[in-house]
Amino acid sequence: MRILPLLLAGASAIAGASIPAAAQAPGEDSAVYELECDRDCLIGKLNEYVDALRVRTPSLLPLADDYLFTENNVSIEVGEGLWGTIDRLDETGLEVADTQTQNAAWFGGMTENGAPGIFAVRIHVDEGMIDEIETVVLREPTLPAPFGETMNMRHDPDFNEILPPEERRPRPRLRAIADSYFDTVELNDGQVFAPFDEDCGRLENGISTTTRAQDDGSEFTMVDGCEAQFELGIFRINKRIRERLYPIIDVERGVVVSTAFFDHANEFDRYLLTDGREMRTALKWPNSITLLEAFRIRDAKISRIEAVFTYVPYFMHNPFAGPAAAPPIPRSSPEECDAECLAGLTGQVMNAYAERGEWRNLPWAEEVGYEENSVGMQVNEGIWGSTTGIDADPLVIADEQLGRALWLGRIEEHGQPAWAGVTVSADADRIGRIEAVIRREEYGAPYAAPETAPSFAALPAGERTDRAAMLQAVDRFYAALNAQDGTAPGGLAATCAWVLNGQSVGPCAAPFTSMRLQPLEEVRDREVIAVDEERGLVAMSTYEDFPATQQEFTDASGATFSDAQTFPRTLQVVELFRFRNGEIERVEAITSELPYGMQPR
Repeated sequence: MRILPLLLAGASAIAGASIPAAAQAPGEDSAVYELECDRDCLIGKLNEYVDALRVRTPSLLPLADDYLFTENNVSIEVGEGLWGTIDRLDETGLEVADTQTQNAAWFGGMTENGAPGIFAVRIHVDEGMIDEIETVVLREPTLPAPFGETMNMRHDPDFNEILPPEERRPRPRLRAIADSYFDTVELNDGQVFAPFDEDCGRLENGISTTTRAQDDGSEFTMVDGCEAQFELGIFRINKRIRERLYPIIDVERGVVVSTAFFDHANEFDRYLLTDGREMRTALKWPNSITLLEAFRIRDAKISRIEAVFTYVPYFMHNPFAGPAAAPPIPRSSPEECDAECLAGLTGQVMNAYAERGEWRNLPWAEEVGYEENSVGMQVNEGIWGSTTGIDADPLVIADEQLGRALWLGRIEEHGQPAWAGVTVSADADRIGRIEAVIRREEYGAPYAAPETAPSFAALPAGERTDRAAMLQAVDRFYAALNAQDGTAPGGLAATCAWVLNGQSVGPCAAPFTSMRLQPLEEVRDREVIAVDEERGLVAMSTYEDFPATQQEFTDASGATFSDAQTFPRTLQVVELFRFRNGEIERVEAITSELPYGMQPR
């Protein structure tokens, strides 16, 4: 019995009208729950998973053939991601289970390539095999977030205590109470929907966030206690708590485990608490956190909370909540939308971002796809609500052959600058799809705050390179990136310079010949965005995977160097090549960090 809804309607139709329809509850396999695995069995399977992860040996697991494994909401293979980088996991974690749903979960501390982190996992067992594995992995954050003890984390023993019958509540009520917590956090304005015990405590990412000071004197909140914080309206930045699932409800212990997303739209950058004090948002741009959260509910009141959460791209989707929507593929021809038309549509889109609220007046196609940093969402979400300014002199490359245009330059979110690469695809002469890649300073080097967009003048006719030759040279460039054999691709000008997120990283050939690109496993899912022969420009979209399974490398000179990060990650890249006289003279790219293994929509 999986969390995913079961699609049963087709089976009764095939069987014929003379056979009665299934009489069990919608979405269930049977009218009787078969408790194949009791609590001890489920905890045993959970420990099998944790033990196999601890020694990086997936073959120790009883995995179903059709298993689904996610790490921070990205579906990958067991053995990838944290499996290749973990080097320590707590011997004891918080363990919870639900015999009715056949789910179990574990929360605890870890290290990954020596760096501290926190980990939570939910598994589902079917006929003795693990067929669902959902993990949330928090690495030491560079963005503002609580981050506490990761060595032998201390979990509240109340989660394991069996409640006396008079303090228990049935499954529907336990779920409703947990849901009321999320209702309270959502658009937190001082109204409290959830019932809290007087001594309610919350542990988030290994640290208490319901006490004002820790032993080291660090301030984490403005008031003590669960309910008091919500009455003050501290968490108003939560636009919504989305895709709430409740895979584990243990009536005997009063424990509910949920997965969800907190969406911080940051459509405003300051707000008032209920006592009149002004607060400012820590981040000025849209972001989401994904979490596994456990509630202990005693006598119908929330008494303990433990959560593991980490940042993910805004409006990220959980595969266990159902299939993601497929974006439409717009089609356009030069007769329907030429270069001038494409540039015009792109300009209208960018102006609508800056004007906030003018998006309804744009010439939309009948079906429209919209995404930011590889996540699909509705128009008027994401940077539609945070953009306060755009580059007055952007780089725009319109390709009427492909029916799309790239806008590259600076945007501002509540005054904070960021790099943006926005691709607009036409459906006839209307807007059919928008794909935005945004790079902010908070994700670290290489990065230089954008002052203005790169600028490239038209080349004299004798210095231009034809479309096919430019695309062949770009293919050679990526082939050399993937080969990692110490050889630079042919066709690089001697003066070729490489710029990442506005910061120069030196000559183009050097990373190839020095063999300093070894942490990069693969450049994949390459797609041509636009080509401009007159200015010698090719714009590409790619994804780069850095598994972090190896940390130390030897370059061409024999010197040892390390991966820049200790954890697996994927970069979404918008990359621009400038050609002159058949050679690449400049490479400009912006990169957005994504959870490892993330795929294009």
